[in-house]
Amino acid sequence: MTGERNKPMREEQGFTLIELLVGLAILAAVLAVIAPLAGRTRAGMELRNTAFDIASSMRNARSAARLSNAEQTLLIDVGSRLLWTEGQTVRKPLPRHFGMSLEFPVTEQVSANAGRMRFFPDGSASGGKIVLRESSRTATVFVNWLNGDVEVQWTR
Repeated sequence: MTGERNKPMREEQGFTLIELLVGLAILAAVLAVIAPLAGRTRAGMELRNTAFDIASSMRNARSAARLSNAEQTLLIDVGSRLLWTEGQTVRKPLPRHFGMSLEFPVTEQVSANAGRMRFFPDGSASGGKIVLRESSRTATVFVNWLNGDVEVQWTR
């Protein structure tokens, strides 16, 4: 009995090498699944932000037309990826990695890659839509010509 008292009891402290390797393998597997999803989520958020930014610019132009009782024109150049209100020097850049197309009336097409959206004092507009594409997602910023309402529509 006295010999047992003098023996120090072996207490386990820490992890074995195998336990650490198994833990790292599980962590690597989880990261391999999550990393691609995080990239798609970021691109989706950027598509969403761009669509809402364009819609906001259009709503601002419509409000300015009604308040000033004068026509307001918003120009969009898909080739150079710029958006601006006619008469202003500040041009808002649009992301280059999205597919982008304009569907405006022929009378509102400035060139093959550019068009204008006109908003009138009575609240109406020239109408049309801007389509943004990112892999399987599509955001369409639609302007109703009759009442000038701006709407963002999503498809997958």
